Amino acid sequence: MAKRAFPFALAIGIWLVPIPAGLTAQAWHLFAIFVSAITAVLLGAFPLLTSTMLAAAAVVLSNTISAEKAFAGFANPSVLLVVIAFLVAQAVVKSGLGRRISLFMVSQFGHSSMGLAYSIVLTDAAIAPAFPSNTARGGVLYPIVLSVAQGAGSRPDDPEGRRLGGYLMFCSMASLAVSSALWMTATSANPIGIQVARESGVQIGFGKWLVAASVP
Repeated sequence: MAKRAFPFALAIGIWLVPIPAGLTAQAWHLFAIFVSAITAVLLGAFPLLTSTMLAAAAVVLSNTISAEKAFAGFANPSVLLVVIAFLVAQAVVKSGLGRRISLFMVSQFGHSSMGLAYSIVLTDAAIAPAFPSNTARGGVLYPIVLSVAQGAGSRPDDPEGRRLGGYLMFCSMASLAVSSALWMTATSANPIGIQVARESGVQIGFGKWLVAASVP
């Protein structure tokens, strides 16, 4: 209870502090709400989505900004694309589809250490379009890579045996960065970058992004 009350107390405390010179009351109040929302996430008082919605409601109810401005970002097609992709990602994780794809790739290509590495990369590339977060994909890949390494006799405390596990873990981490650049929806930063490019008159679609990113 104290953990959840602290962000609210922090926001009120900053709100009541005299407004620094050069800042408007609106800017200072937005800062107070923003800091309290970030603090709530860092402390684990509220999930990110809950903190975001509470902050948006706070700026509207306090008459800091209008509702139209507070929720304008939710009408952005890029933001909606990320939200939908996160919903798909959750479905892939809960249904076990991500694990099934991983095990299928390992069974097809995992006849050598090089084959295992390629199976990890291919798995990551296959599920990346539905996962707008490399952290989420890492949560799917990590247990698979760990079980494969342990099944091959690789242990962290074994100076010789740990090499395979270390190699596969490194390949999985490297593939996350590659797959994030390969697909437009593989990380939440990509649609935002497309939105910035669109404001400059550059139109980038899903296929155009893939063609440009797939060049070796």
